[in-house]
Amino acid sequence: MNARWILAGTVTAAVLAAVAGCGSAAVGSSEARSAAISAPVAAPAQAAGGSYSAAGSSSGQSSAGSAGSGSSPTSPELSADSSDGDIVVGSPGADVARSVTASYTVPPGSFLPSFDTVIADAVALGGYVVGSDTSPNAKGRIVSGEVTLAVPTAQMASLLNSLPSDFTASSINFSSVDDTASIVDVNARLTSAQAHLTALQGLLAKATSLSDITTLEQQIEDVETSIDTDQGQLTTLNQAVTYATATIRLKERGAITVAVKVATGPAVSSGVSKGWNNALVIVTVALEVLVTAIPAVVLLAIGWAVWRLRRRRVAPTPHAEVTA
Repeated sequence: MNARWILAGTVTAAVLAAVAGCGSAAVGSSEARSAAISAPVAAPAQAAGGSYSAAGSSSGQSSAGSAGSGSSPTSPELSADSSDGDIVVGSPGADVARSVTASYTVPPGSFLPSFDTVIADAVALGGYVVGSDTSPNAKGRIVSGEVTLAVPTAQMASLLNSLPSDFTASSINFSSVDDTASIVDVNARLTSAQAHLTALQGLLAKATSLSDITTLEQQIEDVETSIDTDQGQLTTLNQAVTYATATIRLKERGAITVAVKVATGPAVSSGVSKGWNNALVIVTVALEVLVTAIPAVVLLAIGWAVWRLRRRRVAPTPHAEVTA
């Protein structure tokens, strides 16, 4: 009897131990599964820090910064176009001439302050005004116009991003011209011309005959002229790639422009011009008639003089009176 109870207790203890082992294994496998599930979730958060772009959010960026020392920092070029919608144009190269034409509408009654703001922003960035054109409304108040600015190429996007928030863009068009080949070509010509000039000057220093000196001086003058021409072209190219051309067009919302009444100027000048032309025609015709009539007048004068002389010669002599 005691043996049965001992056997039953042993079996019960073995069963309980087996159940406990299964339970701990299940718990361990559950923890392993949860760890396996949570690990891939943390990995993208760390990777997002290195590939953050304009589509990323500020919360994603902060989580990337705290992901660990293995994550790369956010690129400034990418983050510049993240939240405020700033325009990023990039840097295509040192010898590329760039330009932009942008049109904006501004609040009613604010054209002149807005116009001054655009110019002030460009000047603050190191630029200057190239030209401008404005138009009035029916009451004579300026409500639209454009200003062409030259700004450092690196500051072209900064100019557009510095415009007030009440400017509503209707179009922004960029263009560029790669002047690399032209600049390389002009520099090569200048280098060759400078070497040629140096050689000619050396020959001139050794020349003894008058004909050789005259020939060398003429050649030196031609080379110096070519150098001046190429230097001017190079200056123009460098100016084009150093300063971008920005044409900013502004118009008050709802404004209706009218043709500038300067159009009457050409009409008046046209009338004066026509009158002057008519006067010249009249004077010309009068002179032609006078020149044409001079021979006839001379002939008439000669004929009248001849007639007077003949009349005097044939004049009858008075008869003497006969007295008784």
